[in-house]
Amino acid sequence: MENTLSVAKYLYNSYFEHFGKPMDQMRLHKLMYFVQRESLMYKKEVLFKEPFLGWRYGPVLYSVRREYQTGNLFSDVSDEVSEDTRQLAEQVLKRYGSFSAWKLSSLSHRELSWKRARKGLDASDNGNVELELSAMKVDAVKELAERKWYE
Repeated sequence: MENTLSVAKYLYNSYFEHFGKPMDQMRLHKLMYFVQRESLMYKKEVLFKEPFLGWRYGPVLYSVRREYQTGNLFSDVSDEVSEDTRQLAEQVLKRYGSFSAWKLSSLSHRELSWKRARKGLDASDNGNVELELSAMKVDAVKELAERKWYE
């Protein structure tokens, strides 16, 4: 299992290499969600342990949010990620990296896991309900089936 911030750092740096600009916080949260979902799809296991919270604009990782708030993005993160994780991250960047943060947010709003975490909340509430892993697994199965259908 990977360290959440190590995965985030890898994604952030890889995004910069691919697109030549820093990644905003909203985009990183969504791409981290999609990396976790890819791991559930192809490896059938959680990539990192930290749960996502169902905030109003989509899934959020508290540790990633803290990194952006400090202004010292990943300066204290020294762990490297595995080759498998790098490949997952690159797949996600290839598929979703060019999407706007708002487009990524709209995609995450279609996910069962996010919808369940938002149940009973007003649209303007951030909310602090964790996305259920079981619902994320359903999202992963659904996405995998959809991709196979299009192939």
